[in-house]
Amino acid sequence: MKKANLKVFSLLVAFVAMLGLMLGQISMGLECLAQEKSLTQPCQTRVVATGSAQQEFEADSALVNVQIETLDLDKNISKEKNRELLQKVVLALEQEGVLKENIEISYSNSYLTKEDFSSCCAARTYTCLNYQLDDLSKLNSSIDKVYQAGGEVCSINFKLKDYQSKYNDLLSLAIESAKAKARKLLGKEELLLLKFKEECSYQCDSKYQSYYQGMAEEFYNSKITVEAKVEIVAC
Repeated sequence: MKKANLKVFSLLVAFVAMLGLMLGQISMGLECLAQEKSLTQPCQTRVVATGSAQQEFEADSALVNVQIETLDLDKNISKEKNRELLQKVVLALEQEGVLKENIEISYSNSYLTKEDFSSCCAARTYTCLNYQLDDLSKLNSSIDKVYQAGGEVCSINFKLKDYQSKYNDLLSLAIESAKAKARKLLGKEELLLLKFKEECSYQCDSKYQSYYQGMAEEFYNSKITVEAKVEIVAC
């Protein structure tokens, strides 16, 4: 009889322990559910804030566009003259230190025209090439070499080699600017960021300039403005 009572008592203790464990788990689950519900509840006050950051940089490379033009009554001669001038221009650039892989032909065309001729047609041949210059201290001397070889510079695209890195730094500043505005509007330091949008800043990593012979260096404007803009919704 005593053994039976002891067995019943042991079962009762085990049942109470199991019941306490189940109640504890249910309590923890309800607590987590309450926390999750509080996080997903909409904020009472939301604000929309914008931020921007802008900085001007000096270009560190340039893409120069060169045109070579020849005109002759004989189409074959016009093409041959153009080819010879092209070789001279490329050689002059290589002697100036421009790498061969940084020189490429972008366009070539030959067509008949009556321009400068009253009763017969002549063949005009165009060839355009671009060369990348990573040392801007050689820009003027390389342009002089192009003209001496028989080519003509049409335009210059000043560029930033590490544009993306500079833009990313400004993007971080723009985000912090927007957050600072949101904190001020809400009157609190802790923000819950609900939405983020990177706005188009209508820019690129280069600046195009047309060029004409005899242009002085002081007329160059190789500065490039980089800007980042964002919009956030926070509470």
